[in-house]
Amino acid sequence: MEAPMTARFPLSPSTAAVRLTLRLSIAAAAFAAMTPVMAQTPAATNSADAPLDTAACLARLRPGAPAAGVSVADFDRWTANAQLLETTVSSARAQPEGRETWWDYIAKTVDDERVAAGQEILVKYGPQLATVSKNYSVDPEALVAIFGIETNFGTQIGKTDVLNAWLTRGCTEKNPLWKANAYASVKLLRDGVVPPESFIGSWSGAFGMTQFIPTSFYELAADGDGDGKIDLYSSMPDALASTANHLRKRRAQWQHGVPPVIEVKLPAALSAGMSADPMAEIVADNDRRSLGQWAAQGVTRVDGQSLQSAGAERSAYLFAPSGSRGPIFLATANFDAILHYNQSKKYGLSVSLLTNRLQGEPAIATPWPTDDPGLSRRQIRDLQTRLAARGHDIGTADGIPGLRTREAVKVEQTRLGLPVDGRVGRKIYDALERAGG
Repeated sequence: MEAPMTARFPLSPSTAAVRLTLRLSIAAAAFAAMTPVMAQTPAATNSADAPLDTAACLARLRPGAPAAGVSVADFDRWTANAQLLETTVSSARAQPEGRETWWDYIAKTVDDERVAAGQEILVKYGPQLATVSKNYSVDPEALVAIFGIETNFGTQIGKTDVLNAWLTRGCTEKNPLWKANAYASVKLLRDGVVPPESFIGSWSGAFGMTQFIPTSFYELAADGDGDGKIDLYSSMPDALASTANHLRKRRAQWQHGVPPVIEVKLPAALSAGMSADPMAEIVADNDRRSLGQWAAQGVTRVDGQSLQSAGAERSAYLFAPSGSRGPIFLATANFDAILHYNQSKKYGLSVSLLTNRLQGEPAIATPWPTDDPGLSRRQIRDLQTRLAARGHDIGTADGIPGLRTREAVKVEQTRLGLPVDGRVGRKIYDALERAGG
């Protein structure tokens, strides 16, 4: 869990130290409890071992339906075949973003494959994206990046019944928003926005190409193609316009033409007060300065170029996801806007970096502070193929390192004399490549 900690952070040899808040994620136990949000906020279950009782859940939610704009009759009609989901409960307890290191998460979410696919989307839907960008003043690359991170450009929208997911979350977690989404799910079905058989999404209840939640649909969904209805599953213009509307209407509004993050190089006076711990997630969002002010303190882009090209008056704050020895960024208001779409900082950075890549910026220049970097999806597939060739049953080589892949890695680590931890990273990848497997 993120534990606030106060530290001194010197700005220059002649400037008094400024107090910042360092949000420190401490190793594995902390990673297991970190927070993705929007539809994926940490679970606060009533009881880890309590059996799921659908009837009791519906009885608890039924009286509140009228206040949420749903008649009791409609609530009963649309929940008649409801079923609470063990898969949603277990997924809420073990969200992968929280467990993964930054270098693993970014390596596979912002890889060359996803960049190339995003570039194809920009070309294929150029006119539609140009219209949405003009109407909402949101950069098209950011919309495509969200599309890519959320559902891999529409190829992974999920297979979970959305109403059942929200009923489960509303009755097993303590966030009142989840109950509101259960009622909003009923409204979507009642209003004919989506047919019951097609109302599927992620385990957490997000749905459509860019993974809206039901309450956000009624507040922010937009008819991007002008056909008089909103279809987040099949209409690319609707999905992108809705996402753009979300980025513009929440507390942190998108600023056109401003990069969400800029990888930077800090002068020694600035970096001296920062933790070098790779598990230290430094978010100095209480010290926002203009890019011009950061430049005056000696901060440059990581390649040594000036920050001024991004707009000297734009406000930004320091973000060092893995301490002072890893990549360091200036995060702008657009990074905040992405966090209002999904509050996980891993998600926010992945969307930001993919946005930058789609706008022609290079990949991260600074290595992550590890001797065992993460792998891209292609590299994970290659590793899985090598493991299968060595006789391991890892299932399909799909680029997702599941339990069977990790168990096979342990066997090979033992065989190769490596530390046995099941880690799917560069060390085992290179070792198998050298061994010819």
